[in-house]
Amino acid sequence: MGHRHTTVIRGILLGLLCVLSLNLFARGEPGEDQVKAAFVYNFAKFVEWPETAFEAKDEPMVLCIVGKDKVGAALQLLEQREVQGRQLHISVLSNTKESLKSVHCHILFIASSEETRQEEILAELENSPVLTVADNIEFVKQGGMISLYVEAQRVQFSINQTATHNNGLKLSARMLQLARIPH
Repeated sequence: MGHRHTTVIRGILLGLLCVLSLNLFARGEPGEDQVKAAFVYNFAKFVEWPETAFEAKDEPMVLCIVGKDKVGAALQLLEQREVQGRQLHISVLSNTKESLKSVHCHILFIASSEETRQEEILAELENSPVLTVADNIEFVKQGGMISLYVEAQRVQFSINQTATHNNGLKLSARMLQLARIPH
């Protein structure tokens, strides 16, 4: 009975997250890339950054995008949205090594075009309070924080709790209930 109750709660929470995601894109049926972008946006609502991650109370939340793909393009449409009382600023990084050192990111989305460089990018951010997200299931196994993927025609995500904890980020219990936690 307990397992069934947990499954029902997960289904309801995932449904609510999907509805919130769909509301971000007003035009028609959203594509997979738009749903994934909406998940990234909603992740920002369920993460607590350390106080040192923001220099000022009115500082925007910066979502950096490395590489190019359809999810990254959909994320750019979210510029100026509000999240946790802050405006969302999107920064598209062209030269990764230079930019990661000079741009202050709170969230880093690594596009599929950079999949072969994921570990190198993560090494640049080691011990930084930056939520890292990529669009492939292997990302959390390489030390990334959140992997987006499609399973049974639904967008799913898995979380590497060790990586989030080591970088000073706290994820809400609601978010952890919806995620797949790799063992």
